[in-house]
Amino acid sequence: MKKLVYLFALLMVSGLFFMTSCTDEEEGDVKPTINFKGGAGYVSQDVTLDTDAEFTIGITAASNSSSGAKLSLLELTRVYNNATWFTWDTAIDVSYYSIDITMTALNVEGTEKVSFKITDKDGQTNEISLNITTESTAGPITAFDQKILGSYQSSTGSSFASVDGTIYSLAEAKANQAKVDWMYFYGATDLSTLAAPDDSHAALVFNNATNGLQTWTTKNATRFRKVTTAISWDAITDDSIIMQEAATAPDQTRMATLAVGDILLFKTVTGKYGMIKVNNIAVGADGTIDIAVKVQQ
Repeated sequence: MKKLVYLFALLMVSGLFFMTSCTDEEEGDVKPTINFKGGAGYVSQDVTLDTDAEFTIGITAASNSSSGAKLSLLELTRVYNNATWFTWDTAIDVSYYSIDITMTALNVEGTEKVSFKITDKDGQTNEISLNITTESTAGPITAFDQKILGSYQSSTGSSFASVDGTIYSLAEAKANQAKVDWMYFYGATDLSTLAAPDDSHAALVFNNATNGLQTWTTKNATRFRKVTTAISWDAITDDSIIMQEAATAPDQTRMATLAVGDILLFKTVTGKYGMIKVNNIAVGADGTIDIAVKVQQ
């Protein structure tokens, strides 16, 4: 009799275990599915990107094949430093859903978690996520502030070397001509002007018989372009903004009729890019220009 009671109890426990296992399996089976799209153009797994880089994540989701419950909500969450800084969702009422979402990576170095959650009409959910690590590939710059250059009749030097921020008189510039990137003059037509040593108008202005440009053997071919996009000068802390502007190459030998607030892109003969901001102008042939310069190291 004791054996029968023991056997009966064992069967009851086994049955309970079987029922519990089946219930858990059935509940797991009714979740909707959600997956990342793979292939070219998509981020579908943990990845390292440049700061501020654009990337695209593609998502596909489908109703559970057993429950058939339609999808009702897709949610996107971005978490950085354990804090949610961005959320987005969209209500849906379909059995299959596909979407591509283009985002911008963090503008600081670090790792964020990007998560997608799908919910169906029965309240069942499923979630996937990946990590985006951002690293800055921008290069360092050297900054020079309040560099004052004089026009051709000024006692202040007219020539500038962006390699070290030195301002030269014409005689000094001839002795260091390989370093001179541009010269300043205030002309009758060009008005306030920055020009490369190889510029034809600069040659007419700086024509001293002893030290004039016609006596130089090296006339650096610096090239300029006026920046027309809105730029915060203080935001230029590395060469990332400079290189964004460099996508349109500077091609002018001089920039004339300069005004306070103008920002110029330049490229030196050594291939370094930089920017010039005009802070102040004292007009006239004996006047000056006050500039700030930021250039690649």
